[in-house]
Amino acid sequence: MRGLLASVISLDFFLLSSKLKSACAAMTSQRHSRSQERSKSKGLSCRRVAVHLLFFFMVGIFIGFMPLFSVDVYKKIVTENERLPFHEGVIETETMGTKVKELETVVVEKEVELIDEPQVQESPPVPAMLDDEADFAESSPALPAIEESDIPAKKLLIIVTITSVRPQQAYYLNRLAHVLKAVQAPLLWLVVEWPEQSYETAEILRSSGVMYRHLICRKNTTSVRKIAVCQRNNAIYHVKRHHLDGIMHFADEERSYSADVFEEMQKIRRFGSWPVAIHVGTKYRAVLEGPICKGNRVMRWHTVQTVQKKSLTRRFPIGFSAFAFNSTMLWDPQRWNRPPMDSVIVHSGGRGGLQESRFIEKLVKNERQIEGLPDNCNRVMVWNFNLEPPKLNYPTGWAIYKNLEADMPVI
Repeated sequence: MRGLLASVISLDFFLLSSKLKSACAAMTSQRHSRSQERSKSKGLSCRRVAVHLLFFFMVGIFIGFMPLFSVDVYKKIVTENERLPFHEGVIETETMGTKVKELETVVVEKEVELIDEPQVQESPPVPAMLDDEADFAESSPALPAIEESDIPAKKLLIIVTITSVRPQQAYYLNRLAHVLKAVQAPLLWLVVEWPEQSYETAEILRSSGVMYRHLICRKNTTSVRKIAVCQRNNAIYHVKRHHLDGIMHFADEERSYSADVFEEMQKIRRFGSWPVAIHVGTKYRAVLEGPICKGNRVMRWHTVQTVQKKSLTRRFPIGFSAFAFNSTMLWDPQRWNRPPMDSVIVHSGGRGGLQESRFIEKLVKNERQIEGLPDNCNRVMVWNFNLEPPKLNYPTGWAIYKNLEADMPVI
């Protein structure tokens, strides 16, 4: 019995171990098959991606090498949209399109008939109520075409005025402002004041109606000649810094100007000059200072001898109020064949007209480069009258205030 039981137990253990072995073998075979399937699916997906990339790459190359052509897509889309019954006004748009085409053909036929007909000189009818542009074209007379070259270009006039606070300042500035206001634009008034911008001067410039710039010269000196040099040089530096292109003139506020002289300045190309009437002495006597011309060519000079020494002669015997020049000569020397390092400024040295003569010598070489204004220089347009009152000497101890108040006794 014991042997039989032992044999049965050994048989059961053998069957159990064989089942376990078969189960393990089945599990390992399933895992191996799954890994093979996964590797196969990964390979297939990579191949698909590569095929897609290659396909799109070939399509891109094909599109890139295709010849360019234009297709009128807009007209096709419009015709298709008109045919589609998306709204109720499809029939109206088609009828309107046909009417417009018929009107265009009628207008073209009328124009062809008008061209073919011979021209008959008739008085143009008066256009009372014009319905269309065709009637207006027939009734209006032909106007001559205006070219841009026919319209003369106005040059910018750069007028420089030096001033300072004194009793006659308002009178001088207002008088010059009225003259400049009558000159045709463009005009720029550069007013240089010493030693600071006063409220009274600013008010006069604001109410003048002239385009202006208010500059200052802060030179600490009491010499009138050095102050005037500083003011003129400040105006020159301003023109150089901003590259102002125009005709520049130093218009002193004490001078009396005619508006014609500013109109004549528009004719200047390089350098222009004109005669000036100067009051000499205490008697009512005036002399001319300026060019003597034949046409616009300067031949000789009217001169007033103001230099004491004979050795100091003026090459160009005129003052600042007797000439004007092209402002580009100050900041564009290559245009005028001048040395680039030659700076054009007013020097403080030189009296009796030498200051103006030395300034002109840097702008022109001889009289051939000077244009006489007006024609034959036969008209005086600038007057130099000394209207400054003499200085009054008050007794010591007297004081003068700006706002004087007096109490008058009543008798």
